[in-house]
Amino acid sequence: MSDDTSGIADDETSDAAWIPKHSSVAPAGGKDGRTRRRVKRTLMILSGMLVLVIGGTVAYAGYWYYRIDHNIKGAPLHGAVVPPDQMGSGEIVQPTKDPYGDVPINILLIGTDARLPGQDASLGGFTDPSGRSDVEMLVHVSADRSNATVVSLPRDTMIPIPACVDAKGNHYAAQSIGMINSALAAGPGCQVDTVEEFTHVKIDHFMMVDFAGVVALTNAVGGVPVCVTKAVNDPDSHLTLPAGTSTVQGDMALAFLRTREGFADGTDLYRTQAQHQYMAALIRKMKDQATLDNPLQATHLMDIASKSLTVDDDIASVGKLLDLANTLKKVPTQNITFLTMPTVPYAPDHNRVSPDTDLDDQIFSLLAHDQSVTGPSTVAATGAGTTPGTPSPTPTATSSALSPSAVTDPIIVENGTTNDGRSRQLASTLQADGFKNTSGVSYNGDVDTTTVFYSSPAHQAAAQAVATALQLPASAVQAGGDGSAPIVVRVGSDFASGDVYNPGAASSSSAPSALPSAALSSADGENAADPNLCVSAAGS
Repeated sequence: MSDDTSGIADDETSDAAWIPKHSSVAPAGGKDGRTRRRVKRTLMILSGMLVLVIGGTVAYAGYWYYRIDHNIKGAPLHGAVVPPDQMGSGEIVQPTKDPYGDVPINILLIGTDARLPGQDASLGGFTDPSGRSDVEMLVHVSADRSNATVVSLPRDTMIPIPACVDAKGNHYAAQSIGMINSALAAGPGCQVDTVEEFTHVKIDHFMMVDFAGVVALTNAVGGVPVCVTKAVNDPDSHLTLPAGTSTVQGDMALAFLRTREGFADGTDLYRTQAQHQYMAALIRKMKDQATLDNPLQATHLMDIASKSLTVDDDIASVGKLLDLANTLKKVPTQNITFLTMPTVPYAPDHNRVSPDTDLDDQIFSLLAHDQSVTGPSTVAATGAGTTPGTPSPTPTATSSALSPSAVTDPIIVENGTTNDGRSRQLASTLQADGFKNTSGVSYNGDVDTTTVFYSSPAHQAAAQAVATALQLPASAVQAGGDGSAPIVVRVGSDFASGDVYNPGAASSSSAPSALPSAALSSADGENAADPNLCVSAAGS
């Protein structure tokens, strides 16, 4: 070995291996040698403990992943004997990519009234495993994730039901006219195809939850605030509420969602308004608490939901559901609109309703062509076929050639808004998009305009990639920052909510409607961000 003074001995296996050559420390064998051996043993023990902790954490995470994954039940997306686009009732509109290559998502939410032996039967009052869709909502999420429309389909609506085959191979004859929720008897795939044929909206996924799932989910978030205009005491559903706002959970939450006699005229139509209010309050609460951004809370919530959840086979896994959740949470709350499908009386039976064809066609055509019901169109601006006056999407920082996974620079998100936790929310969004080295911090001062700063030209492309992911305009990317990181996202009041930039969201109530006023009024449009929603109680 060369004659240096590095302090590294020739024999690295000896007890004197770590004694500098020119040190006056005594060789091994004395007190110091024993001390060094004790230090080595301590380090070995600590290393072993660290391995156990890491291994235990991985095993813990693996356990929950395995548990939730096996709770989730999958079923075929389609069940009709003849696919909807071949039924002759009209072509199913195929989704069109927006200017950035993204496509809309359409999901059928089904709340089933099946009363299986156990908790479902106890909550429903009796055992009936057949089940119909007690709640049915078509959810449309725009391609740019800037808005979503939720359309409730009244369960008493009379429409054609196609011939279907369930997962066990049992055949169900077509019905020229039947209650829309009766299709579930042949499985959720038949329900999907019934709605797809009726609306001409291509459905990508379904999610079905039972009674027990509603109760457990509401309990998990600590209850949901709801409002009624007068005191309600419905002996049929056992719903008892004072006038004004109350927090419901457990059985009372289920009663609020299921009662008919407690609301206005006792029909299913007012019940859908209660369901919209409940969902809006649940969305606001989860977003305010950043529930999905907290790994422990999200895991707990997924575990509870998965026990009562059936989805289409394509998303029947933890990974796929997490991807879908990260996509859905990007929609700003104030850009989520709830509608009830307009109907007219069904002449043969006053307890049933028929679709209001003219108004319904307007609503479903907008969804099928990815146009916002309560705001400017989000349909792909291809030039041909674009409605005059339809605004084009704001140009974003698309000049970046970097993918999120290629960005390794540290990213700091600073909260310049008055919304607590806003920086953590956006940091989680960027992490979900692939920017792994991201964290959120507070900022001393209020900011009006959101800016993505880069500290040097070497980090400009990464900053543009961040701006693109958040759909910020190109002008938002600027040189500068406070030096806390190579890339700093300083969030302003123009981006106070949502996971993608939408400057028009701050005043959604004044956004122009793409629907004629008659259709919007008849559909009882409600905004998810409105905390003043209140259901008309019976006798109001």
